[in-house]
Amino acid sequence: MLIGTKSCSDVSMADVMTPAMRAIWDHMSIGVAIVDGEGTCVYMNEIQARVDGFSTSGVVGKHITELYVPNGMTRIPTMECLYRGEPLLRKAYWYKTINNSLFSSVTDFYPLFDDGRKDGVLAFTMWVDSALLTGEAKMNTRAPAAASESTRYTFESIIGHDPALRGAINDARVAAKSPVPVMIWGENGTGKELFAQALHAASPRKDYPFVAVNCAAIPENLLEGILFGTSKGAYTDAADKPGLFEKADGGTLLLDELNSMPLGLQAKLLRVLQEKRVRRLGANTEKDVNVRVISILNEPPITAVSRGILRNDLYYRLAVVGIAVPPLRERLEDIPLLISSFLQRDGENPGVRVSDSVMKLFWGYSWPGNIRELLHVIEGSLALLGERTVITEDCLPRQFREACLSRRAAESQPQPAASNEIPFIDDYRDVRRNSVIPLKEKLNAFESRCIRNVLRVTGGNVSKAARIMELTGPGLRYKMKQLGISEEDY
Repeated sequence: MLIGTKSCSDVSMADVMTPAMRAIWDHMSIGVAIVDGEGTCVYMNEIQARVDGFSTSGVVGKHITELYVPNGMTRIPTMECLYRGEPLLRKAYWYKTINNSLFSSVTDFYPLFDDGRKDGVLAFTMWVDSALLTGEAKMNTRAPAAASESTRYTFESIIGHDPALRGAINDARVAAKSPVPVMIWGENGTGKELFAQALHAASPRKDYPFVAVNCAAIPENLLEGILFGTSKGAYTDAADKPGLFEKADGGTLLLDELNSMPLGLQAKLLRVLQEKRVRRLGANTEKDVNVRVISILNEPPITAVSRGILRNDLYYRLAVVGIAVPPLRERLEDIPLLISSFLQRDGENPGVRVSDSVMKLFWGYSWPGNIRELLHVIEGSLALLGERTVITEDCLPRQFREACLSRRAAESQPQPAASNEIPFIDDYRDVRRNSVIPLKEKLNAFESRCIRNVLRVTGGNVSKAARIMELTGPGLRYKMKQLGISEEDY
């Protein structure tokens, strides 16, 4: 690759991010994405974002592994290119986004350098299925594969000695032999889908399909047809097409983020579960289906029921066996085991270890992104390790170092004296009879301050902030728009 008179090894981030180059990337008919030397996305053109189901403003500033998952690979090719410092050309593979959309592509990855230092990666993507470019992206959650390929994870893939984790594994092993529905809940990044795949792999259904769908990633008007199928004439251009229940017949259907499914659709799902029969949209007949359903929630189901986003009757129907996956901050003693597993995963990091000072940071950190966040930190550190064999603090990704510094600064601040009185803010204690203090203005200011604080804690991740404040993602975005909160504010 040449830009002007430069060879690939001479091209830096500054070279490919000039206004002139960005104007070219913006109007290309193939996907273009650029990450910096730590793997953080700094640019994605509109067609790449549209195909992958992102907004261009929602990807910049996020680590690339927060947007894409390995999908059977040791690490995503972007990080592989960054780690090796060598181009990966004509890389044909299935890639998977965090919203569980799966696409087939051919991609060129070019490393960027600044005075010999790894400066980032520039990626050009072409999709094998041209329907993706016209907005008719397939929403299947995994590639067509043999049954054995759908059970990559087993219970042996779940690493840790924590008693709560081992208890969850033992419950899942026993439940795997039974056909009853299983509900798994826990924070994002704790490994809930590993449990789901392990359940399938250890069950009598292991030779039959394992089909997964993310209920939060598909628009409501499409999800019903995807789950139950469509009949020709159901709507304009509708074709006879089986739904995921039919595709999973004899096997397992995973409903990820069930608490994001609309309540009306939950009622239809309940009927299918009770009758074990499914009717395609627009059809007059029903088909028998034999499917074991595993559901995943990112919050305790009782909380989801109390918030009115999960039907009580559906909860009782699907939570015949319930499994709670503990967050990483509650099993910090497992961190060395997890790190060892990450380093040994591809056999390319012989002798690499983590320094004592870094391990101390890890044990003192709250890990809001759980095991997924730990994996991202290790991958980013390996990309910056160079020829060294010890991961020190200067190897850690910038955003992680900043989060640790913020925690240290907060801990060093003097704590207020204990008081039995709950402090009030703007509570009109000093109000005068002739004062004019609009209540709505005060409430908006307080709401705005709360939202900004939570967004700072989550690094600007609106979905995580919404869960902390027990709001829906769209609800929080609407509130932010009302209050005039933009990315610059947090």
